Amino acid sequence: MVIFLIGWIIIRRQEITMNPAFTPGISIVIAVRNEITFIQDLVNSLSVIVYPKDKFEVIIVNDHSTDDTWLKVKELIVNVSNIKLIDLVEGEQGKKAALRFGISNAQFEIIATTDADCSFSKNWIKCLSMQFEQNETKMVIGAVKLMDDGSFFSSLQVTEFISLIGSAAASIGLSHPIMCNGANLAFRKNVFDEVGGYDDNMSVASGDDEFLMRKIYKRYPSGIRFLNFYEGVVTSNTQKTFRDFFYQRLRWAGKWKHNTDQLTQLLAVFIFVSQIAFIALIVENINYPDVSLGLVIGKLFLEAIFLLWVGHFLERRFDVLAFLALQILHPLYVIGVGSISIIASYQWKNRNYK
Repeated sequence: MVIFLIGWIIIRRQEITMNPAFTPGISIVIAVRNEITFIQDLVNSLSVIVYPKDKFEVIIVNDHSTDDTWLKVKELIVNVSNIKLIDLVEGEQGKKAALRFGISNAQFEIIATTDADCSFSKNWIKCLSMQFEQNETKMVIGAVKLMDDGSFFSSLQVTEFISLIGSAAASIGLSHPIMCNGANLAFRKNVFDEVGGYDDNMSVASGDDEFLMRKIYKRYPSGIRFLNFYEGVVTSNTQKTFRDFFYQRLRWAGKWKHNTDQLTQLLAVFIFVSQIAFIALIVENINYPDVSLGLVIGKLFLEAIFLLWVGHFLERRFDVLAFLALQILHPLYVIGVGSISIIASYQWKNRNYK
């Protein structure tokens, strides 16, 4: 936590430059499958983005939706010139295949990706694009915040997600990015082609963002930036049911065994073991509070500071009750999901994955 706090301070002290005259062409690529619940809000949010209309396009790739997503998008974009819908070719499926197909059809050099359940500020694209004024910038990693729907389950997800975004940003500040989120990501198209895109991990259900990030980082160690603008933060939604949450986390956790970055592998093992250690510490505290109480308080203090700082940037309030509940729930959830993901099958977007 001390190391991540240092990384967060470094990343937030990075110089922020604004050049309104710099408006490079940018293509937003979005893979959608069975997104009828979110698709209208997505198109509405994209339609109010402030950026020269001849300098950006939105490519929505339909990944063989089985609901009315395709029809709804066609209806919504009738009078919108720079949003187009294309169908993923037969014989290919999955988010990576859809993104790759969209990127191959993009007309601009800078590619941005996001998800169907997201919304954006009107200046999101402006904030993203300005990062590419420097030729050394190959990828920009943006922050994502979750929308709290008022339920305690939602508050737990929001609090946990703040820690993930903060960890991702802090690792960039420490010059070794360990994670990112495809809901707010941008990269140069020629670099995507240069490193082979998703070619060596197409069979893995998730990781379109992190695997690409690591390939770019390996080729260009100083080429990854954090989007240090609040207006560059993308808003997404929490999972409504425990089943959807569990399957989402299984999908995320399933990519770790395909990870080739040794530091990230060690960090994953460290986090897993530390969660077991904390449960043991709680048990120990029952018998010897004078020995271990200080360790528990130290952990809570450092985590609270980190979540407060990151939450302030994301404009998410610090939920004390959710924070305290996660001290017990999070270790159990990390241990459970981490173990089950090695062997379990799961369902996502009406598809089964091993």
